[in-house]
Formats: sequence, structure tokens, C-alpha cells
Amino acid sequence: MVKMVPADKLDWKPGESFMSVGELISHLCDGIGGELKMLVDNNWPGPPEGPMPTCTVVEGLAKLEKDKAVLRELIAGISEEDFANREAATPWGASGTIEKMGFYFKEHFTNHKTQLFTYLKLLGLPVNTQTLYAG
Repeated sequence: MVKMVPADKLDWKPGESFMSVGELISHLCDGIGGELKMLVDNNWPGPPEGPMPTCTVVEGLAKLEKDKAVLRELIAGISEEDFANREAATPWGASGTIEKMGFYFKEHFTNHKTQLFTYLKLLGLPVNTQTLYAG
């Protein structure tokens, strides 16, 4: 769906309090691997400063590839025992086993994927259930 975003719509958002399309792409495309690595390593950056990062479609797709590589490396480097039983926590108060937190992070990703789908629909692009689930 990221590939469907028109270059001239990166600043578009459905309302003042929403992320722009470019901000959403940036957030969506690096939201699992890097975040889980920070969780496992308990190495979180300080609070974000300034506006939310934004990116183009090409930049977002590159971020997504990097995020997938980080996720694969992380999964390959953690034992099943640690994955299933090691407790971890985020700075915003979520906690649980790494496995449980992984499900939470995936759910977060899925919610933003649905948000992108909704944005594309509101922009009048030809999206449907097949687009959301099959790409």
C-alpha cells in the first residue's frame, strides 16, 4: 500500500490532529524490528523532539527493508527460552514477555497499516479488502 501513495499527498492528513501521510509512512515502515530491538536491548532514545519524522514513499520502502533485516537478525539472535519467558518493558509502561510484546508491536503495526488503508480510501484511491490483506 505504501507504493500506492501519490507523491503529492505526503503532507495530506484527514484532520489537524492526525499524522500526515508522510509521517504515517515513516512511522509504519520502521515500527517493528527497530522497536523490538530497543525493547530486547532496553536501549531507548530520549523523548522525541520537534515534529514527527516524515518521508517519501521511496524512503519509507527503504526503511521497511532495513526494519525487516533488523527484525530477522533479532529473532535469529534470541533463544526460544528468552523469547517465551524474558520480561521486558517500554518507557511508556507496556510490559510482558518478549513474545507478548512482539504481538503488541505487530498489532500496533497492523493498526497503522489499517490507518494507511483508510487514508488511501479517503484520498479516493482504488483500495479494497484485497489491498489491505494481500497487498
